[in-house]
Amino acid sequence: MINESEFWARPKNSMNNSGLLEHSLKTAQIARELTISLGLDDAAFYAGLLHDIGKLNPYYQLLFLTGQINRDYIRAHAIFSALAVNTLLNIATLSKRSQKQALFAVAGHHSKLVQFTKSLEYIDKSGLCFEKSHNGTYDNLQRFSQMVSDREEFKGLAWDKCLRRFKKIPQSEMDFIAEGDCVLEFLDFSSVFSALIQADRGSFFDWSSPAFNINFNTSVLVRKCSRLSDVRMNFQEYILSKNSFQDNLAILKAPTGIGKTKLFLDIVNKLSDTHRFERVFYFSPLLALTDDFEGKLFSTKYADSVINHDDAEKVLVYNHEFTGNLLEKRQSTDHSVMFDVDIEDTEDHEFFKTKEYFDRESFNKQLIITTTQRLLMVLYSNRPADKQKLLSFKNSFLIIDEVQTIPKVLLPNIIALLKTLTIKYNTKILLVSATIPDELQNLSTLKTHKEFEETYMQMTVKQIEYRDTLDAGEVARLGVDERTLFLFNTRRKAVNFFKQLSVLKPDVHYLSSGIRKCDRRNIIQEKLQGKEPVTVVSTQVLEAGVDVSFSRMYRELAPLDNIVQAMGRLSREGECSDPMLTVFRVDADYKPYSELEVEESKILIPKLNSSIALYAALPDYYKTVSAENLRNKNLSKELDGKMRGLNFDAVWDFVKKNALPSQLGDPLFVPKLQDYDEVRQQFLSSNAIKTQKLYTRYVAQLPRSLKKINGLEAMLDEELLDMNILLPKKEALDCVYDPKIGLDKWVKNE
Repeated sequence: MINESEFWARPKNSMNNSGLLEHSLKTAQIARELTISLGLDDAAFYAGLLHDIGKLNPYYQLLFLTGQINRDYIRAHAIFSALAVNTLLNIATLSKRSQKQALFAVAGHHSKLVQFTKSLEYIDKSGLCFEKSHNGTYDNLQRFSQMVSDREEFKGLAWDKCLRRFKKIPQSEMDFIAEGDCVLEFLDFSSVFSALIQADRGSFFDWSSPAFNINFNTSVLVRKCSRLSDVRMNFQEYILSKNSFQDNLAILKAPTGIGKTKLFLDIVNKLSDTHRFERVFYFSPLLALTDDFEGKLFSTKYADSVINHDDAEKVLVYNHEFTGNLLEKRQSTDHSVMFDVDIEDTEDHEFFKTKEYFDRESFNKQLIITTTQRLLMVLYSNRPADKQKLLSFKNSFLIIDEVQTIPKVLLPNIIALLKTLTIKYNTKILLVSATIPDELQNLSTLKTHKEFEETYMQMTVKQIEYRDTLDAGEVARLGVDERTLFLFNTRRKAVNFFKQLSVLKPDVHYLSSGIRKCDRRNIIQEKLQGKEPVTVVSTQVLEAGVDVSFSRMYRELAPLDNIVQAMGRLSREGECSDPMLTVFRVDADYKPYSELEVEESKILIPKLNSSIALYAALPDYYKTVSAENLRNKNLSKELDGKMRGLNFDAVWDFVKKNALPSQLGDPLFVPKLQDYDEVRQQFLSSNAIKTQKLYTRYVAQLPRSLKKINGLEAMLDEELLDMNILLPKKEALDCVYDPKIGLDKWVKNE
């Protein structure tokens, strides 16, 4: 009789202890179930069956049985698993393609997805520790092969060939080049990898994919007192009644401020009657948009909520500032409101081994609210933590808001990838924008009522003017009785102008990601959401997703679609008689945007005198940008080539360089003085993730990483800094955080 516990996959005495054979079989079964609808179940099954065979390395077996570390052996198992799989799967019943899919997944499941021989580069094969581990793994592999030789799952594998060749390290291997549709090949390899990660990490829990059953009460989102209420309702009801929503990839073109959140949720309600979605995703490019979506979805005033208390726990909020369910998020946002959920007890030092953590990292919730950047990471990254989430797009509905913000260099490839996703994954995808880039013109578009749209545009029309400069002294003398917004492209420009203007106009407010969240929220709610005259200088944190309205706006020159987005904060309800947008230029710096798009916008803006004229100019603008951007076309071909060669490292490096924002500054916790001792003690005594969720309202973003700001590190708490938590020393709070400009006092050190 086989002793299934002779080899171990985890420590024998741990809570989730498991025999190697038991763990391998369970992982294989789950991986097969996850991919059977994709036709990738053979590759996924064998990847799951063999992914941990490298734990026959004596380093692990000694550690798991005795708890002792023997440093004569190297701590590595994925590489030994891959060395075995390289020949074990060389069998006639499994296609070369499936063999490679399983091999690459196994080799990368603890590092990153790469071609097999490239994974060998990460081990120092000349070291004595590697040699000893290699030999010891071979000895245990012989014993293991005898243990499983009669088992159905293992007996068809090429054991003799594996044992003959296991000790020979391949020096080179012909790269596996995608044949035919390179996007499909890239997705298939990524899918097997995702299945292995989910199956491996989820094998220690009882779990299943959700079935979406949330119903949204969208009536609470209707602004009945607004003069735009009727035209918004007419626009939304026409789309719902005149579209069958049969196309799996479609675009919704809707003007800014038309009530898209309500429309999204109404569409989900309608489709849920006929489609059995597992999950619904909402992606947006800005945290301001996700915050707005969350706030509308679940108000702290229960009667005003779109969803009920229980459904709020089915919603996952996932971004770099907060990860957890919506109930927890609203609690941390409004700390004065306490719900009947005790998040104190949901996490401990073993949190990363819990089912809750697995569910989060697998997007295993009914509704996921996250960012467009996260979507790109899941699709293109080759890191296990990112790819783990990919298979959760199966049988789901994806709403990608403000799709025009995806860099145009990536649009052809990502559209091809999304089309493949709809076919392979049975996924429905809705792209949403007030403006449609030329690269998306051939996609199916939802029917809208032109008359309703034109009526809305007329009721919300804005005047436009252009200036080559912006003088603080001049504008300070204007608009005394107006609600005025100055919106800049970077924190450096915004804070410099604020300093000039505040000398002349002391009551001006400042907003950026360098202002802690609770302060931003207070300024928006107490100062900006009324009708009284107010002046604010801001970065793009006010460009989208914030329910505030101004009668006068100054917007630094940017691509036309960004200017359209900003106009959503100007006379939002059509309440102003003569709203004016002034587009100005500070200097020749076009960052963070494309130089071509900024320069083309500079040519067009002086010729436009209204928002209606701006919308009318967009199609030709997009055509010009697309036609003239030879660099984008060449780069798009370059990306296709990297994808065809299944060069997963190069694909991800390309996307990071060309499509993701520059490295964000580090998040820093800046509690109020009266709360400081409590916050610090919580970080020292509790799980860091739990504490970060509790105090997310105190987070502000540094302009750059801590290491690049001279003098700041000395002002931080050393004990917490060792835990990678940035908290100023109590006596340094005022030195670190300025009450008016927050952490942007450090912008000068950029």
